Amino acid sequence: MTKGPKSTTGFKRCSICKHIPDHKFVETLHTEARLPKQVDQLEILGGYGFYGSPQVRKCPLCKTYYTYLHDHDSESGVGIGWTDEEIQRLTPESALDVMARVLEDCRHSLKHFTKEHDQPSITKHTQQVNRLIQEIASLKKLLSVGE
Repeated sequence: MTKGPKSTTGFKRCSICKHIPDHKFVETLHTEARLPKQVDQLEILGGYGFYGSPQVRKCPLCKTYYTYLHDHDSESGVGIGWTDEEIQRLTPESALDVMARVLEDCRHSLKHFTKEHDQPSITKHTQQVNRLIQEIASLKKLLSVGE
């Protein structure tokens, strides 16, 4: 039996997260719609966040997890294109699943970057891998989930 954290509603009182809806999708190229500015205050744990590959973010105050996506398509100059952004709040259990997938993506990218990119890219991806490993371990401990 999985034991959860004491509260998963702390975000409702958080000065950052109370402004971020459970889910919000906006098209920013042709509209004035935007994600709440508080999304920029979330800590980036890892992932790309674009083209269907989620980025995992965490509130530095209440520790709530989110996925963030950014998708831009210029349609190679033959169409009007678009730019979409999306934020979605995660339960701690969902966050574990998403972080595991993002970790595998980051590990795969790190293998590629060690062959193709410069040292700053390698360092950035190594830090993301390490941060995700630590975050997954901490969350598993909090949730009392075995390895």
